Amino acid sequence: MVDELAAADGFRLSVRKAELSSPISKPVNAVIPARALSELARIVGEGDQSIVMVMPPGRGQVLFRLRDAELVSQLIEGNYPDYEQIIPRRCDTRTVLSTSAFLKSCRQAEIFAREGSHIARLNIAPGGDLKPGTVEISGQSDETGSNQNVVDASIEGNPLLIAFNVRYLREVLDVIHTPNVALETTQETSPGVLRPVGGPEANADSFLHVIMPMHLG
Repeated sequence: MVDELAAADGFRLSVRKAELSSPISKPVNAVIPARALSELARIVGEGDQSIVMVMPPGRGQVLFRLRDAELVSQLIEGNYPDYEQIIPRRCDTRTVLSTSAFLKSCRQAEIFAREGSHIARLNIAPGGDLKPGTVEISGQSDETGSNQNVVDASIEGNPLLIAFNVRYLREVLDVIHTPNVALETTQETSPGVLRPVGGPEANADSFLHVIMPMHLG
């Protein structure tokens, strides 16, 4: 059985799939407040302990049982939006680059971009036979100036200049632990998709993150 978690805020979407340690008799759908899951993550920390999730019938609650604690939360009534329809089904450009280098560049660009609507521009340029492709990540502020970093990348497809909220990029890269990450794009006005590459997280599309682009002025 596969457990699928999805979270969205109107600007980005994360979907995570994982195998359950034991099967369940029938599928279960629940909308859990983000604050409850954040508190659960804080309690669990970096440990690898098992979590048992129980939804008592007729109570509109979810109970998480850990080794030394229990967490109870009310469920949110109603159905979760159909997020599958906003996940792009194709891409014109697939860019694979070092996760750590991409994260470092985004952190540096964020210092400048935080005063300019958090806009980071990504100039994706495929390489040739004798040189790799590159991604230039830049942030700019009228007060503090600008910053540009160039990261080598393996790029399949067309060149593209696209902008994203650099804080959103940095936050998702903070939780991707594979050596490389793939950025899939189509055009400057379409969402980008980030996927782990080169590790257990990358198996069977276990994680993806959709991020909406920002307007290029």
